[in-house]
Amino acid sequence: MGRRAKYFTLEEKNAALRQQKISYSRTERGKAARRMQNARANAKLRGRKRTNTSGSLSNTKPLPQSLIALAALPLPDSFLFQQAYSGSELIDESDVFQWDKPPPYDSPPPPNSPHEARFTRNLVDVMHGRQCRLEEETRARYAQMFAAANVDVILQEIQAAERKLMGNWNKLNEQGRFSTIVERQT
Repeated sequence: MGRRAKYFTLEEKNAALRQQKISYSRTERGKAARRMQNARANAKLRGRKRTNTSGSLSNTKPLPQSLIALAALPLPDSFLFQQAYSGSELIDESDVFQWDKPPPYDSPPPPNSPHEARFTRNLVDVMHGRQCRLEEETRARYAQMFAAANVDVILQEIQAAERKLMGNWNKLNEQGRFSTIVERQT
């Protein structure tokens, strides 16, 4: 027993398959599937043409290994970090703006005490949380600009920010400020 054969020869089977494909390609679902397939192929092709092999947007030299090591360090998971990240009113950020600029700071060197070490750890947690929140807000703004098809403006802003950050990093790295941080954290 069993099913009756639909096609008795391979030629009949292949001809029926070709006819099914033609019929499917004429339906709305088939047309939509083909459009999606073409869109993926075009995006893949365009992506290959515009691939930037330097690892950055502005064709600068590769990132320094010390910067990669610093970026790989985990973010804090403290209460202060979480509150600063969420933008909570519990954290008074009125005096935090002085720490946004790079060193040297206008304050005298802190005393070497346990209280000062705890204050510094807390300040680092708050600054990391604040920077993460600001970065998330920037990403949301870029998403809105991208939705409005302002991709060139976004790319220019990102390239300018990258140049500024890499310039600051190189200046601070030449002064040897971050090599000790990476060594202490690892």
